[in-house]
Amino acid sequence: MRYYLKKYYILGVLVLLFSISSVAQSDLSSPYSRFGLGDISTGSPNTILKGMGGISNAMSGKTLLNPNNPASYASLDTLSFVFDAGFYIKTANFSTNKLSEPGSNASFDYASVGMSLAKWWKVGLGIMPYSNREYNVITEYHDMGTYNIAFQGEGGISKVFFANGFKLTKNLSVGVTASYIFGTLIDNTTIYFPDSTYFLNGRRSIDMRISDFNFDYGIMYRLPIPNWNITLGLTYSQGSNIASKRDLFIRNMFKGYGNLAENPVDTILYKEDEIVNISIPHGFGGGITIDRGRGWLIGADFNWAGWKGFEMNGVNDSLQNSWNIAIGGSYKPESTSISKYYKKITYRAGFHFDQTYYNIYGQSINKYGVTFGLGLPVPRSLTSFNVALELGTMGTTQNDLVKETYFNISVSMSIHDRWFIKRKYK
Repeated sequence: MRYYLKKYYILGVLVLLFSISSVAQSDLSSPYSRFGLGDISTGSPNTILKGMGGISNAMSGKTLLNPNNPASYASLDTLSFVFDAGFYIKTANFSTNKLSEPGSNASFDYASVGMSLAKWWKVGLGIMPYSNREYNVITEYHDMGTYNIAFQGEGGISKVFFANGFKLTKNLSVGVTASYIFGTLIDNTTIYFPDSTYFLNGRRSIDMRISDFNFDYGIMYRLPIPNWNITLGLTYSQGSNIASKRDLFIRNMFKGYGNLAENPVDTILYKEDEIVNISIPHGFGGGITIDRGRGWLIGADFNWAGWKGFEMNGVNDSLQNSWNIAIGGSYKPESTSISKYYKKITYRAGFHFDQTYYNIYGQSINKYGVTFGLGLPVPRSLTSFNVALELGTMGTTQNDLVKETYFNISVSMSIHDRWFIKRKYK
């Protein structure tokens, strides 16, 4: 048994270390990721909850790792070690009134572990994406001759978290998560003349390096109603000023657009390690789950964040307050050892609607999706595989904006093992 535990522990550490270098890499994002901090990861923190529309504020369980509400960790099995890691594949089509372009990407998604330090204190450690930036847009102008402006960006921000869940009473638990947010966002703006190689082009490059701490809080209360399991959950994300540094480089050059090599001519401005203040807003959420212990569960969430006050160096961006609702549930027919395999599978489904924090030309950019999921147990093992599918849209083609239609496949592996059992030998 000790050999297997050591194997699981080493596997978990290796996955966490690998994901630190991979989660922050650029991913497939919408053109709107040019604004704010990019596409914020407002959805579910793991594949299990993704299959239920992203509900999480009131979700807990003996083997469920739910970083969205740290109070959920208090429900982990006292004698167990839990490991969960996942990846996803995304395909999307971006369209306007005149054009469309497909895209696809596969990426490591998250990794986390959970364990008990005491009967009343459970902890979790992991890494997950915070935001992502990936866009490439070219705008043509003909007012003073023909010239183009190319907007290009990449990068991402990740979050390493340490969650603590405390069971205060039989039905009440609270939690706090300390997170380290880090990553790099890169933005390039190029003005060039496509019809002439003799005109000077210009480019502004900004490399933003972000690293700081943030804190989230949660509370869960199970209503003492006979024959019913009704749980209420509340979350609060503390607003903070995130420290960051940026390199600003503005120069003139010949060529330097498309696949043409850049021939530098002159540096107009260069600033290195310039201090930039970023105001991250506060947010809150609430949720409820209901089940009767007969294999089914339903739940609903609401979340809100005050991004309208977002500032970067005292300058507001094209952002608005964001909110979302999610509704979902799961059903497991049976779980006995003699049941047929399809009866041991957990079936999940859900729906979500998001008013994102993007507001372009007075147009709110909304997102909605439907989800389906499966929990596939491995025979004669506590390990399981989880699959979640999501089909949705984001944005609109009105006012010359971009609409994204996407399809996501998320896959994860969850390992649950008894770790803290005292062996008796005769």
